[in-house]
Amino acid sequence: MKPRVLLLTRIPFWRMGAGERTRVLALVWVLGAHCQLSLLYLGALHADELSLLRRLRVQAAVYGIQGPVNEASEREALVSLCAAQDFDACIFQRLALHGLREFLPAGVAAVLDTHDLESRAAESRRSQSVAVHTTLSFEQEMALLSRYERVLLIQAEDHGLVQARLGEIALLAPHPVQFAALPLQAERRHLGLVGSDWAANLHGLDWFADRVWPLLEGQVEGLQMHLYGWLSERWRPEFKAFQRHGFVADFKQAWAGMDVAINPVRWGAGLKIKSVEAMGHGLPLVTTAEGARGILDGAGTAFLLADEPQAFAEACRTLLLQPQQRAALGEAARRYTSTHFSAQACFGPLLRWLYERAQQSKPKP
Repeated sequence: MKPRVLLLTRIPFWRMGAGERTRVLALVWVLGAHCQLSLLYLGALHADELSLLRRLRVQAAVYGIQGPVNEASEREALVSLCAAQDFDACIFQRLALHGLREFLPAGVAAVLDTHDLESRAAESRRSQSVAVHTTLSFEQEMALLSRYERVLLIQAEDHGLVQARLGEIALLAPHPVQFAALPLQAERRHLGLVGSDWAANLHGLDWFADRVWPLLEGQVEGLQMHLYGWLSERWRPEFKAFQRHGFVADFKQAWAGMDVAINPVRWGAGLKIKSVEAMGHGLPLVTTAEGARGILDGAGTAFLLADEPQAFAEACRTLLLQPQQRAALGEAARRYTSTHFSAQACFGPLLRWLYERAQQSKPKP
């Protein structure tokens, strides 16, 4: 008997363009293939939204909110759906939905997909003198997480912290990346960045443009820098040195447009989806310690890490000018992701627990 799972979200993941949306879609695909999945979107679902869900091959019974969307209508939608159907587990997308936790019926296991730890994200912001929008401490966050039967952590470092505090309720569930390798174009020298217009991405691109790019411009023949995603539409329109492509529906097209991927993010939390997706496509990656959060064990072998402008520029220059090294690093990146970020490695523990939970909740003959 397949587990009966309800996924609760405010994230319109079918409209691509941000790492958290890619993450939710990957989880929905896996749950739809292995579970009896229902999806409750805490917003309005119009015909075009439903069409996108079908085009993305989402295997789920999909529900939205009719009429105004507010706390009361969200609560009513959850209560009504749980009254009409039996579920083994309900997965809450992000801690922002915690206010609905108390309205889940007894007997339905509550699972939180964290995406990142809010208290650690706040610490990272402070380290770069960036405004912090939460007063939630680590202790307070752990107290909230303890109210769930299972908590999904997207990267190993956060998982270790929560597991040390809360034990077996912590499940490591990273983002799966399995792509065909892109062909090497030895004579081309394109740097590239895929990103949403999230503040951390804009901040990191400021750093790269102001501190790193001047060390590369004019030093590498044929050098180009390409921006893909919402970031390219919002970031400093007066800056003309980079080529902007806007949102690209087929991200394979974006990854294929670059020879060396960069992720110059300076603050944040969780796993950087664009870092592991670049590696999964077999692209050599140059990133910062923040861009490598959760995958630092691959630094120097599966990607290059640099936090200072000179070192970042030198890593990019070396890879652009040495196709053989570029190819070797790209192949190492693919090996790393195939080991650490296969669908089984990412979601196997969650699926095993859901099946165990479904067996436990089966009525006795």
